Amino acid sequence: MLFVKKIFILLAIIFFVSCNSQPEPIIVGKDQCSFCKMMVSDAKFGGEIITTKNKKYKFDDMHCILSSLKSKMIEENEVKDVYITDFSSANHQLINVKTALLLQSNLLKSPMGGNTAAFATEIEMNKIKEEYKATIVSWSQLIK
Repeated sequence: MLFVKKIFILLAIIFFVSCNSQPEPIIVGKDQCSFCKMMVSDAKFGGEIITTKNKKYKFDDMHCILSSLKSKMIEENEVKDVYITDFSSANHQLINVKTALLLQSNLLKSPMGGNTAAFATEIEMNKIKEEYKATIVSWSQLIK
């Protein structure tokens, strides 16, 4: 009976770990972009799409996130959440694009030319906005 309990607990742990719908940290130099297949090279511009089945796709740039959505590599109805790296945080945590504040500027020079940076707070965004002569954009503008 004790053996069966241990098996049940082990299966429950595996189930809950595999169903984690939180984004995974992007590892520069190790993770590969799901769209362009290049190695993620800059921690400030990565992103991740999580599907309704909790499959995670990692990207090196907003350009690749948008291209994968527009190409139907991931169907719109399969997308659960989209995350992008917080440009100004020390550990470049992933934030949901629904709450992220976004800036675009050619001076940002992201790996694939998306040149879009995300911020968790308006204070941090405004610090960068002037320095990079950036324009505020919204997620809905980008996915059109």
